[in-house]
Amino acid sequence: MSNGVYEVTVDPSTGLLTKLKNLKSNLETDFEITWGWYNSSDGGCTTGIKTDACSTQKSGAYIFRPNSSTVFFPGPKRTPTVDIVKGPLFTEIYQTFSDWATHVVRLYEGSEYIEVEWTAGPIPIDTPWLPASSIGDTRFDNWGKEVIVKYKTSVDSKGAFYTDANGREMVKRQYNQRGPSYPPLVVHEPVAGNYYPVNSMISLQDDTEKVQLAVITDVSVGGASLADGELELMVHRRIQGDDNRGVQEPLNETMCGCNDRGAAPGKMGAHGHEGDGGCVCAGLTMRGRHFLVFDTIENTNAVRRQLIEQLNFPPTLAFSTDKVETKSPSFSMLSKAMPENVKLMTITNTYADINDGKILVRLAHLYSIGEHSTLSEPAVINMSEVFANSGLKIKSATAWSLTGNQPIEAMDAKKFDWDIVDVTGGKVKAEINANGAPFEKRYPFDPNDPRLMITLRPMEVRTFFCEFE
Repeated sequence: MSNGVYEVTVDPSTGLLTKLKNLKSNLETDFEITWGWYNSSDGGCTTGIKTDACSTQKSGAYIFRPNSSTVFFPGPKRTPTVDIVKGPLFTEIYQTFSDWATHVVRLYEGSEYIEVEWTAGPIPIDTPWLPASSIGDTRFDNWGKEVIVKYKTSVDSKGAFYTDANGREMVKRQYNQRGPSYPPLVVHEPVAGNYYPVNSMISLQDDTEKVQLAVITDVSVGGASLADGELELMVHRRIQGDDNRGVQEPLNETMCGCNDRGAAPGKMGAHGHEGDGGCVCAGLTMRGRHFLVFDTIENTNAVRRQLIEQLNFPPTLAFSTDKVETKSPSFSMLSKAMPENVKLMTITNTYADINDGKILVRLAHLYSIGEHSTLSEPAVINMSEVFANSGLKIKSATAWSLTGNQPIEAMDAKKFDWDIVDVTGGKVKAEINANGAPFEKRYPFDPNDPRLMITLRPMEVRTFFCEFE
């Protein structure tokens, strides 16, 4: 299946994807999307780990702790079914792993990304498709399940992968390792110990072949790379034990409110769960989207930042039944487009009452140092040109702290000159310089300049209070 940019190969005998090719860059990799789940720990030793002190900690709302590294298939069949629908605008590949684990792979014509829309749930708490003999003679229903989607490639990532920090900077992660400022790492939880927050993006790459796979998410999830070339994201959970971290109930949300079912007199309204006189209901169903980019490192870096904005900050649509006569069917409050690497993050009058009627404007640079040869350069914005339309014509601007609680000059005057010790022995500095010289000093802003020119360094966010007419 092809959309002119990507070509995906499907094996009808297994129902799985097998190859992914970027036709423009002529890059190819083995490729597979699978589902699975980890069994939530009820406390005790993690299977396969030798230690004298096994934790009593359960997996729960605040704790992710599977009891082994085994990934179970989400149903009795070991292979998914596959259906393909072709249309003039896109091709859809439907893969069904079970009645509660499915996804659709969409190839939009000419698109620089592949969309994967996944649906997880209702997660069953019984496991009738797994024989008791697989772990012993005791029947093991009522298992908590931590459900994952896994993307498997042949990219030689050497145990390294990258996750975003609050949707901004990318942080390098290494399997079974921590940074140099940490004490020596002893891994007791091979799965949970390698999971990290993914707010908007996770990626892996082969630095030798200069190729990268990036997965952009539409919600915050947990993610990891537990084997070379693999990325997995936890998309749903349903747990039967409480982790004793404050909520005092299992993370066992259901799609009904019948928590009085079977409750004893005087106990009406208690939060019940299956097996204790409470709800007998299906678990929640979750649905989300991932955008996949497979290309050279620089090409992927260029497009993935734009896709984050598209997936996480789409336009807000509003509709009316009234007929509105207008002479201008198309209108923009901005008179000139922002640079490609700049985002208008905030424009609000929320704080106007305490700032002489001024409007808070916040601008952000979207790219990191060394992320792209041109898009990672400092960005220059002429605010007098961007905000020149009637109704939003800028008169003045003053630079403030990021949170807008004090002028930038007042904030700088209070800064403390910290003594810095490089615990890496120069290694980090060498890596930074290799990826592009850091821009350590803020570019000055002149409020008396009629052009109101702003220069943003990579990843920099700046706040201004502005007057408009």
